[in-house]
Amino acid sequence: MNKIFSSMLTISVLAVGIQAGAASAADNRFPYCTTAASDSDGDGYGWENLQTCLVAPDSSNRYTVSVQNLTYQQVFSPVMAVTHNSGITLLNAGEPASDGIAAIAEGGDTSVLQSALSGVNGVNGVAVSGGPVPYAQSTEFHIDGSHGDVISIVSMLVNTNDAIMYVGSLTLPSSSGESTSAYAVAYDAGTETNDEICAHIPGPACGGVGGSPDDTGEGFVHVHRGLQGVGDLNAATQSWLNPVAKVTITRN
Repeated sequence: MNKIFSSMLTISVLAVGIQAGAASAADNRFPYCTTAASDSDGDGYGWENLQTCLVAPDSSNRYTVSVQNLTYQQVFSPVMAVTHNSGITLLNAGEPASDGIAAIAEGGDTSVLQSALSGVNGVNGVAVSGGPVPYAQSTEFHIDGSHGDVISIVSMLVNTNDAIMYVGSLTLPSSSGESTSAYAVAYDAGTETNDEICAHIPGPACGGVGGSPDDTGEGFVHVHRGLQGVGDLNAATQSWLNPVAKVTITRN
Protein backbone atom coordinates (compact mmCIF):
# COMPACT_ATOMS: atom_id res chain seq x y z
CA MET A 1 0.00 0.00 0.00
CA ASN A 2 1.21 3.53 -0.71
CA LYS A 3 2.35 5.71 2.14
CA ILE A 4 -0.76 7.83 2.07
CA PHE A 5 0.27 10.43 4.61
CA SER A 6 3.75 10.88 3.11
CA SER A 7 2.22 11.55 -0.29
CA MET A 8 -0.12 14.12 1.24
CA LEU A 9 2.88 16.02 2.58
CA THR A 10 4.93 15.92 -0.59
CA ILE A 11 2.54 15.94 -3.52
CA SER A 12 0.38 18.96 -4.26
CA VAL A 13 -3.17 18.37 -5.45
CA LEU A 14 -3.09 17.45 -9.13
CA ALA A 15 -3.85 20.22 -11.55
CA VAL A 16 -3.24 18.04 -14.58
CA GLY A 17 -6.16 16.91 -16.68
CA ILE A 18 -8.67 19.51 -15.58
CA GLN A 19 -10.90 20.25 -18.52
CA ALA A 20 -11.67 23.83 -19.42
CA GLY A 21 -15.11 25.05 -18.44
CA ALA A 22 -17.00 26.26 -15.45
CA ALA A 23 -16.20 24.56 -12.16
CA SER A 24 -19.00 23.42 -9.92
CA ALA A 25 -19.39 23.13 -6.15
CA ALA A 26 -19.71 19.36 -6.65
CA ASP A 27 -15.98 19.11 -7.47
CA ASN A 28 -14.77 17.99 -4.05
CA ARG A 29 -11.23 17.17 -5.16
CA PHE A 30 -10.04 20.68 -4.32
CA PRO A 31 -10.39 23.19 -1.47
CA TYR A 32 -12.13 26.49 -2.16
CA CYS A 33 -9.95 29.45 -3.15
CA THR A 34 -9.71 32.28 -0.66
CA THR A 35 -10.18 34.78 -3.49
CA ALA A 36 -11.63 34.60 -7.00
CA ALA A 37 -8.57 36.55 -8.19
CA SER A 38 -6.65 33.27 -8.06
CA ASP A 39 -8.55 32.18 -11.18
CA SER A 40 -6.56 34.01 -13.87
CA ASP A 41 -8.26 32.39 -16.89
CA GLY A 42 -11.85 32.28 -15.64
CA ASP A 43 -12.27 28.50 -15.82
CA GLY A 44 -13.47 28.23 -12.21
CA TYR A 45 -10.16 26.89 -10.85
CA GLY A 46 -7.41 28.91 -9.19
CA TRP A 47 -3.91 28.34 -7.82
CA GLU A 48 -3.11 29.09 -4.17
CA ASN A 49 -0.56 27.72 -1.69
CA LEU A 50 1.05 25.56 -4.40
CA GLN A 51 -2.17 23.68 -5.17
CA THR A 52 -5.29 23.89 -7.30
CA CYS A 53 -8.33 25.44 -5.65
CA LEU A 54 -11.99 25.76 -6.61
CA VAL A 55 -13.53 29.21 -7.01
CA ALA A 56 -16.65 29.16 -4.86
CA PRO A 57 -19.93 30.15 -6.52
CA ASP A 58 -22.04 32.82 -4.90
CA SER A 59 -24.19 31.25 -2.23
CA SER A 60 -25.85 32.30 1.01
CA ASN A 61 -25.40 28.77 2.34
CA ARG A 62 -21.60 28.71 2.49
CA TYR A 63 -19.79 28.03 5.74
CA THR A 64 -16.22 28.47 6.89
CA VAL A 65 -14.82 25.52 8.82
CA SER A 66 -11.94 26.18 11.22
CA VAL A 67 -10.19 23.31 13.02
CA GLN A 68 -7.55 23.99 15.68
CA ASN A 69 -5.22 21.14 16.67
CA LEU A 70 -4.99 21.22 20.49
CA THR A 71 -2.58 18.31 20.92
CA TYR A 72 1.09 18.42 21.85
CA GLN A 73 2.71 16.22 19.19
CA GLN A 74 -0.11 14.76 17.10
CA VAL A 75 -0.66 15.83 13.50
CA PHE A 76 -4.11 15.67 11.90
CA SER A 77 -4.53 14.30 8.39
CA PRO A 78 -6.43 16.56 5.96
CA VAL A 79 -9.75 17.28 7.65
CA MET A 80 -12.97 16.11 6.01
CA ALA A 81 -16.26 17.93 6.59
CA VAL A 82 -19.73 16.77 5.54
CA THR A 83 -22.99 18.74 5.68
CA HIS A 84 -26.02 16.50 5.87
CA ASN A 85 -29.48 16.11 7.34
CA SER A 86 -29.90 14.94 10.90
CA GLY A 87 -30.86 11.44 9.84
CA ILE A 88 -27.32 10.66 8.66
CA THR A 89 -24.35 9.79 10.87
CA LEU A 90 -20.77 9.07 9.83
CA LEU A 91 -20.10 6.81 12.79
CA ASN A 92 -21.69 5.52 15.98
CA ALA A 93 -19.76 4.68 19.14
CA GLY A 94 -20.17 1.04 20.06
CA GLU A 95 -20.69 -0.03 16.44
CA PRO A 96 -18.23 -1.12 13.72
CA ALA A 97 -16.69 1.66 11.65
CA SER A 98 -17.54 1.91 7.96
CA ASP A 99 -14.88 1.29 5.33
CA GLY A 100 -14.71 5.03 4.74
CA ILE A 101 -14.04 5.82 8.39
CA ALA A 102 -11.52 2.95 8.57
CA ALA A 103 -9.59 4.39 5.60
CA ILE A 104 -9.35 7.76 7.34
CA ALA A 105 -8.50 6.26 10.73
CA GLU A 106 -5.72 4.01 9.44
CA GLY A 107 -4.17 6.15 6.72
CA GLY A 108 -5.81 9.56 6.47
CA ASP A 109 -7.41 8.61 3.14
CA THR A 110 -10.69 10.48 2.62
CA SER A 111 -11.40 9.16 -0.88
CA VAL A 112 -13.29 6.04 0.26
CA LEU A 113 -15.74 8.01 2.38
CA GLN A 114 -16.11 10.68 -0.29
CA SER A 115 -17.01 8.01 -2.83
CA ALA A 116 -19.47 6.37 -0.43
CA LEU A 117 -21.25 9.68 0.19
CA SER A 118 -21.45 10.68 -3.47
CA GLY A 119 -25.06 10.94 -4.54
CA VAL A 120 -26.45 10.01 -1.12
CA ASN A 121 -29.78 11.70 -0.49
CA GLY A 122 -29.42 14.08 2.44
CA VAL A 123 -25.70 14.75 1.96
CA ASN A 124 -25.44 18.33 0.75
CA GLY A 125 -21.77 19.18 0.94
CA VAL A 126 -18.38 17.47 1.22
CA ALA A 127 -15.06 19.30 1.58
CA VAL A 128 -11.51 18.44 2.60
CA SER A 129 -8.89 20.83 3.94
CA GLY A 130 -5.83 21.57 1.85
CA GLY A 131 -3.34 19.54 3.87
CA PRO A 132 -2.36 18.06 7.22
CA VAL A 133 -2.76 20.15 10.40
CA PRO A 134 0.34 20.21 12.64
CA TYR A 135 -0.05 20.40 16.39
CA ALA A 136 -0.78 23.86 17.81
CA GLN A 137 -1.91 25.05 14.36
CA SER A 138 -5.23 25.47 12.57
CA THR A 139 -6.75 24.94 9.14
CA GLU A 140 -9.62 26.78 7.50
CA PHE A 141 -11.73 25.80 4.48
CA HIS A 142 -15.24 26.21 3.09
CA ILE A 143 -18.25 23.99 2.57
CA ASP A 144 -21.81 24.40 1.26
CA GLY A 145 -24.90 23.31 3.14
CA SER A 146 -28.67 23.60 3.15
CA HIS A 147 -31.11 25.11 5.62
CA GLY A 148 -31.49 22.82 8.62
CA ASP A 149 -28.30 20.85 7.93
CA VAL A 150 -25.82 19.61 10.50
CA ILE A 151 -22.09 19.14 9.95
CA SER A 152 -19.70 16.32 10.84
CA ILE A 153 -15.91 16.62 10.93
CA VAL A 154 -13.36 13.79 10.88
CA SER A 155 -9.57 13.46 10.64
CA MET A 156 -6.86 10.96 11.59
CA LEU A 157 -4.37 11.49 14.40
CA VAL A 158 -1.56 10.30 12.19
CA ASN A 159 0.93 9.21 14.86
CA THR A 160 -1.42 6.38 15.85
CA ASN A 161 -2.75 3.12 14.45
CA ASP A 162 -6.37 4.21 13.99
CA ALA A 163 -7.30 7.23 16.11
CA ILE A 164 -9.62 9.88 14.72
CA MET A 165 -10.72 13.35 15.74
CA TYR A 166 -14.49 13.51 15.32
CA VAL A 167 -17.38 15.91 15.80
CA GLY A 168 -20.74 14.59 14.69
CA SER A 169 -23.96 16.36 13.68
CA LEU A 170 -23.11 19.86 14.90
CA THR A 171 -25.97 22.23 14.08
CA LEU A 172 -25.00 24.80 11.46
CA PRO A 173 -25.37 28.48 12.38
CA SER A 174 -28.49 30.02 10.83
CA SER A 175 -27.52 33.69 10.36
CA SER A 176 -24.79 35.31 8.28
CA GLY A 177 -21.72 35.97 10.42
CA GLU A 178 -22.91 33.67 13.21
CA SER A 179 -20.53 31.01 14.53
CA THR A 180 -20.86 27.84 16.55
CA SER A 181 -18.04 25.85 18.15
CA ALA A 182 -17.48 22.39 19.60
CA TYR A 183 -14.57 20.48 21.08
CA ALA A 184 -13.64 17.16 19.51
CA VAL A 185 -12.46 14.08 21.36
CA ALA A 186 -10.33 11.29 19.90
CA TYR A 187 -12.05 8.03 19.02
CA ASP A 188 -10.49 4.65 18.31
CA ALA A 189 -12.03 3.38 15.07
CA GLY A 190 -11.53 -0.17 16.30
CA THR A 191 -10.28 -1.32 12.90
CA GLU A 192 -6.59 -1.87 13.70
CA THR A 193 -4.81 -3.23 16.77
CA ASN A 194 -3.08 -0.50 18.76
CA ASP A 195 0.36 -2.10 18.61
CA GLU A 196 2.02 1.36 18.27
CA ILE A 197 4.61 -0.19 15.95
CA CYS A 198 6.03 2.31 13.45
CA ALA A 199 5.66 -0.01 10.48
CA HIS A 200 1.87 0.39 10.86
CA ILE A 201 1.77 4.12 11.57
CA PRO A 202 1.91 6.61 8.65
CA GLY A 203 2.58 9.83 10.59
CA PRO A 204 5.85 11.78 10.73
CA ALA A 205 6.86 10.14 14.00
CA CYS A 206 7.16 6.84 12.12
CA GLY A 207 6.71 7.07 8.35
CA GLY A 208 5.10 3.65 8.18
CA VAL A 209 2.25 2.39 6.02
CA GLY A 210 -1.39 3.16 6.78
CA GLY A 211 -3.96 0.40 6.46
CA SER A 212 -4.06 -3.13 7.83
CA PRO A 213 -6.66 -5.13 5.86
CA ASP A 214 -5.88 -8.37 7.72
CA ASP A 215 -6.22 -6.78 11.18
CA THR A 216 -9.77 -6.30 12.47
CA GLY A 217 -8.75 -4.47 15.65
CA GLU A 218 -11.25 -4.21 18.49
CA GLY A 219 -14.21 -4.29 16.13
CA PHE A 220 -16.12 -1.21 17.25
CA VAL A 221 -15.73 2.56 17.63
CA HIS A 222 -14.95 3.78 21.15
CA VAL A 223 -13.33 6.68 22.96
CA HIS A 224 -9.58 6.29 22.51
CA ARG A 225 -7.56 5.30 25.56
CA GLY A 226 -4.51 7.21 24.37
CA LEU A 227 -1.07 5.81 23.67
CA GLN A 228 0.08 3.11 26.07
CA GLY A 229 3.80 3.02 25.25
CA VAL A 230 3.68 -0.60 24.13
CA GLY A 231 5.51 -0.12 20.81
CA ASP A 232 7.75 2.45 19.15
CA LEU A 233 5.83 5.61 20.08
CA ASN A 234 6.66 7.78 23.06
CA ALA A 235 3.44 8.02 25.05
CA ALA A 236 4.89 10.76 27.26
CA THR A 237 5.12 13.19 24.32
CA GLN A 238 2.80 11.82 21.64
CA SER A 239 -0.26 10.85 23.63
CA TRP A 240 -3.03 13.32 24.51
CA LEU A 241 -5.86 14.20 26.82
CA ASN A 242 -9.26 15.08 25.40
CA PRO A 243 -10.31 17.32 23.77
CA VAL A 244 -7.93 17.12 20.82
CA ALA A 245 -9.42 19.86 18.61
CA LYS A 246 -11.63 22.90 18.59
CA VAL A 247 -14.01 23.14 15.63
CA THR A 248 -15.65 26.45 14.69
CA ILE A 249 -18.26 26.82 11.94
CA THR A 250 -19.14 30.29 10.65
CA ARG A 251 -21.92 31.07 8.20
CA ASN A 252 -20.62 33.38 5.48
